[in-house]
Parts: sequence; C-alpha cells; structure tokens
Amino acid sequence: MASKGKGEGADLRPDKQILIPATLVLIGIIACSILFTEASEKVLKAAYSVFTHTTGTWYLWVTVLMMFLSVYFMCSRYGDIKFGEDDEKPEFSNYSWVAMMFCSGVAGAVMFWSIVEPLFNLAYPPKFAEPLSRQSFEWAMSYVLLHWGPVTWPWYVVTSLPICYMFYKRKKPVLRISSAAEPVLGDKVNGAMGKGIEIFFIIGLMFSNAAVMGVSIPIVNHALASTLGIEPSFTLQLIILGISAVIFTASVSLGLKKGIKILSDTNVIIALSLVFFCFVVGPTVFIVDNFTSSFGHMINNFWGMIFWTDPYTEGSFPQDWTIFYALWMASYGPFMGLFIARISRGRTVRQVIALGLAGGIAGSYMIHAVFGGYTMYAQLNGIVDAVAILKASGGPAALTAVLGSLPAGTMVLIGYCIFSTIFLATSVDSCAYVISCAATTRLVPGSEPTRAHRFYWALIQAGLALAAITMGGLGPVRIFANFSGALMLIPIAFVVVAWFKMTKEDNALAKCCKSEN
Repeated sequence: MASKGKGEGADLRPDKQILIPATLVLIGIIACSILFTEASEKVLKAAYSVFTHTTGTWYLWVTVLMMFLSVYFMCSRYGDIKFGEDDEKPEFSNYSWVAMMFCSGVAGAVMFWSIVEPLFNLAYPPKFAEPLSRQSFEWAMSYVLLHWGPVTWPWYVVTSLPICYMFYKRKKPVLRISSAAEPVLGDKVNGAMGKGIEIFFIIGLMFSNAAVMGVSIPIVNHALASTLGIEPSFTLQLIILGISAVIFTASVSLGLKKGIKILSDTNVIIALSLVFFCFVVGPTVFIVDNFTSSFGHMINNFWGMIFWTDPYTEGSFPQDWTIFYALWMASYGPFMGLFIARISRGRTVRQVIALGLAGGIAGSYMIHAVFGGYTMYAQLNGIVDAVAILKASGGPAALTAVLGSLPAGTMVLIGYCIFSTIFLATSVDSCAYVISCAATTRLVPGSEPTRAHRFYWALIQAGLALAAITMGGLGPVRIFANFSGALMLIPIAFVVVAWFKMTKEDNALAKCCKSEN
C-alpha cells in the first residue's frame, strides 16, 4: 500500500529503479576508496585531468551564460511568474529562506576558503605575479570575490526556476531534475532516460557534498586538536564525523521546518557573531580598505579574470581555481535548484533570483572580506607566516594558525568548531533531504520523504565522506568536485531548455484562452 504524506495523493515509497543502481555505484566507490586508496586516487586524478584541461574552459562560458540568464529572468516578464497560487504568501520568512539557502549552498567550505584561498593566491599567485609581492596581494582577494560571487550563485537560482515551475505551476507530483526536463524529453522521463538522469544527479551530488565534508572535517580536526593541546589524527576525524552524524540524524528526524530551518537559523547567528568579533577586534580599517580595493580591482578586471585560461605557459591557476569553482558550483546547481524549489512556494521568479543573489553574495563577501582580510593582514605584518604553514602542513593547519592568532584565539577556534560542525550537519541533512525527494515515487506540495528514506541517504553520504578523508588532502576534494560538476551539466542543460519551452507553451495557451473568452 502507498504511504500517505501530508499532501493527498503522495506515494512516499522509494523508487527502487533509482535507489538500487545509485546505491550500488556509491557503495562500490566507497569500498574501493577505502580498501584501495592509492589506486582509486590515481583513477580519479586521471578523470580530473581530463575534465579540467580538455573541457574545463567550456564551463567558464556556461558560468557567464548563467550570469546573463539570472539577470534576464529577473528583469524580464519572467520575473512576475509566481510559484503557487496568485494570492499565496511565501512559506518561509526572508531571513529563514536566505539562511537555509546560504547554509545549504556553501556549507562549511566558505569559512575554510575565506582563509586558505587568499593564502594559496599569495603563495602561487595568478597573472604571473611573484609570490608574496604587492601584485599578488592585489590579485589574492580579487579572485576570491570573483569565485564566491558571480561564479557561484547564478548556478543555483537559474537551475531552481524550471523545477519550481514544474512542481508548483504544472503540479508535477515529483520533485526531480528529470521531471523539470519533461518538456524536452517527453515520456522518456518516465523510462530509462529519466531514471538515468536522477542516478547521475544523486551520484554527482554525493561527490560534491563529499568534497565539502573532505574539507570541513580536517579543519575541525586541526582546530579542535589545537584547542585541546593534542595532535590532529585520523581517529579524531572519525569522532568529528560521528558527532556530525548525531546532529544530522536528529535534524533528519525533525524534518525541514524543525530540523534544517532551525539549524540554519542558528548557524547564521553563530557565523555573524564570529564575523562581527573578528571585524571589531581585528584590523577594522584594513579589512574595509582591502575589501573595497579588491572589489574595485575585480570589477575593473572582471572579463580578463573569468576568461583567463593561461594558454601560453605551463601554469595551472585557472584550472586549479576558476575552472574548479565553475565545476564545483555546477555540481551543486541541481541540488540547490531542488532545495530552493522546495522552500520557495509563494515566491515569484524575481524574488527567488534577487533574494538568492543578494543574500548569497552578501553573505559570502562578508565572510571572505573579514576572515580573508585578516589573513592577509596577519601575513603582511608578520603576525603569523601562514603561507609557510600552508606549504609545510596544509590548509587546515594554516587556518588554525590564523584564527589562533586573533585575540581570544582559543574561543574563536571553539566557536569555529561548533560552526563548522553544524554547517556540516546542515549540508548533509539538506543533501539527504533533496536526494530522498528525487528518489521518492510521488511527492506533492506539502508532503515530505519518509524519515527512514532521508536517514538512508545521510548514512550513505557519511560513508562517502569517510572515503574522502581516507584519501586526504585537497587533491581528492578537487577531484570529487570536478567529477560531480561534469556529471551535473547534463541535467542542468535539460532543465534550462525545458524552462524556455514550458513558459513559451503556457504563455501561448494563456493567450489562446484569453482570445476565446
């Protein structure tokens, strides 16, 4: 008998044609990564090289296309389309909507990269600048603002629109990427092709989130070890993963409004507190001046930065960073599209895009401006040689050293551990929620996947995170993110084309009905 949800007509049973193949592939990858770590890493590195050096440049063009589309949809007649009934009010407040969207979209990675990416840019600078030179300082934060602003958020909001439209306007009783592609694929979405798209989506999203967890867990490992006065270890990472598992298990049990929403609201408050503290006790004037100068530098050099591929030397900065981010954000695009769709009932296209871009970019820039600015100040003034620590011991050690150099550094590290752990749990919970939506037989507005189904995918995701930290280092993280991004471009292309087709068809139908009346 079909399970009944809050929405009449829902069938909350897992779709075994999606669940079983995706599970087998993921368990196979987890097992190989843990049992045959070196061999698995070699295979992934080979795939990484192919994606970044042969097809990576195309992702820069698609990223720019997403920027243009987001502005076009917001400013054109498409902006008036409302997801839901004409008199329906938004299900969530603006604050909660932005909090859930931001916490799910950037997870704990934003705090890591706000400190570590500027250091990489100083140590291995772009545009042929000398390491730790004045030019390297000018480019360092400019590229961070490019990557975490225009390169990131358009992927999310544009991908959400066709999914919202299919779910709320056409009343398609599933929350899936393939359902949004139905206007292009037709009945094929109900067959092998549609199931294949969902399997691609699930595997790609799992890899993408594993990349986030592969960054977050080692950070908390180093920060907690520094606070406790012990050595970082693999055992401590397992304990951190276990604590995160307890948090996301509780959140999964509580659902969207009582779980993800409350965690996200709480974590935004913690993040703002950390940012405010660092801004006040740190070099406030330098932070403001550095952000202002870097923002102007980024705007002035925007096209040259985003399209720079360095074809004349053997340098790999564009592949390691701008193309990496384009692929990573593409990998999160369908996930964020589904998640934003779930929380956007009662909102218009214009509200989704404007609030998504403004909230996402403002939050990212605030965190990067303060923590990235302090990092550059500490390096410039000899407070801590974070670049040397980065080269000798890696990103997590450099981050711990920078945060520890702040006044009340131990308290900052403790706050950071709490923040990152909750961020990690929120990311896992959101990912499990969206995947269970995609693998549920029939959803309707107001219904949710079963608790057991959500927990099942959270458990699989924890296993993939274990595989990521077993490999260790930023190399596997980049490989996971790029691999997932390459997979995700397929469903993204389908849903964007479907969006144009759906709106054109429905607009023509509305005009026809109007003329008949």
